[in-house]
Amino acid sequence: MEQQLKNWFTQGNLHQVIFKTSMPMVGAILALFSYDLLESTLLAFNGEDVLTALGFTLPITTAIAAIAIGTSIRTNNKVVKQACLQQDKVATTIVSSIVSSMFLISFLSLLFYLVNDFLLATLGSTSWSASSDNLSDITDSQQTYLNARYLGWLFLTVIWQVNGVFRALGKSALASALLFAWLLTKSLLAIVLLTPESSWHLVGLSSLAVNHLTIDLLFAVISMVLLINKVPLKWPSKAQFREIYFSPSTDNLAGLIVISQQLITPISFALLTMIAASIDSTYIAAFAIILRMESLFLLIPMVLTASMPCIIGINYWSGRIDRVKAAYFITFAVIVLSQSLIAILLYLNSDMLSYFVCSETSVARFISSYLTWVPLGYIGAGCAIVYQSCLNSEGKTLIASTIGITHRLLFLLPMALLGTVIDTENSFFQAIMFGHLLSGGYVIYLFKKQKSPALPPQKVQDALPLTNHQLDIN
Repeated sequence: MEQQLKNWFTQGNLHQVIFKTSMPMVGAILALFSYDLLESTLLAFNGEDVLTALGFTLPITTAIAAIAIGTSIRTNNKVVKQACLQQDKVATTIVSSIVSSMFLISFLSLLFYLVNDFLLATLGSTSWSASSDNLSDITDSQQTYLNARYLGWLFLTVIWQVNGVFRALGKSALASALLFAWLLTKSLLAIVLLTPESSWHLVGLSSLAVNHLTIDLLFAVISMVLLINKVPLKWPSKAQFREIYFSPSTDNLAGLIVISQQLITPISFALLTMIAASIDSTYIAAFAIILRMESLFLLIPMVLTASMPCIIGINYWSGRIDRVKAAYFITFAVIVLSQSLIAILLYLNSDMLSYFVCSETSVARFISSYLTWVPLGYIGAGCAIVYQSCLNSEGKTLIASTIGITHRLLFLLPMALLGTVIDTENSFFQAIMFGHLLSGGYVIYLFKKQKSPALPPQKVQDALPLTNHQLDIN
């Protein structure tokens, strides 16, 4: 990272730094979540059964994307830290992080492929498909789709790895442009393959298999070419590889924790899917759209998870704790205001939007209920998501993990179960809303409890006179 850019992060007007770093990512994140919604909306033309088949795959594909992004977060955090503390190791850190991610994802891809039938059975897809003899073609395309996602997992990881490196080095505009081009290309091909009137139309989920595999491969190659041309890289020596991968290291442990955190959301999606299926199978078809809409309505927090960890991390590891605290206040204020406005707009237009994204009346009714209640809860969810990602950039991965677990597993799921017990027309979505709001309250409690963030260990040592005393840094 250039010294001038680092000085801007640590000394420039904080409002301007946040705005200028976040704005380039808006288009890319919007494209990412708009694509997911476009995919589900186009699939709705194939009928409720196809949407239901997609709904059962969402916890699996969400896990695939989440782990790929998790390796990117790990790489981003490591590069930011090295850029602040050991500039000469940045080039080798980038290479070693990407290589280790490739090995990890290759193993997980094979593992998921081997246990695929078990995953679908656990989620309830096998029982659903056995309930009718007319679903064989749909389940075949579902299997083809999942196999393509397992094979393309490596390509997806390359795309996110390179993006994480660019953001860590302050190249947000390039990172955003790359993501936007990737999603735009994928959207155009989706329209060609999923629109019934198209001469290239493929029935069921087979069209998604072709789309994801081909476009992810193309942009994995483009990403690597850009990385090689834009960023100085250095291949680590054998001794450095041994030190990185086989020596006990807090950085390696933190990296594994960050990646593991990304499984919390898909696990919660899987359990929510099982809860919803126990109420009515139409919920699964609705979830195929709802879970994609959720990310879109959390656009502002998602953009901040892409930009704020870099800002927080650089200031934290540079010892600018006053700016870290100020950045958190600005971030939480933006989330509360933006999500409140979005919740009001969705409440006022819930019926119109539900039938716009899905023409199936029974599915649209559930979507309308979701739009009425759940977006208000995204105030709490947004704060939890961003605070978790920023704590990871400070190396506080255990606290970050508690936020994810508390939000998705300890608050959201029990509240959803309570909603099914009450069993009124809107109780399920009302309960989910309260689960998200409780998470926001938990984040406020943690933030107020940590009144003065501790200096990173290196900065504490620099600030103290030379003594023989040991320091206990929390």
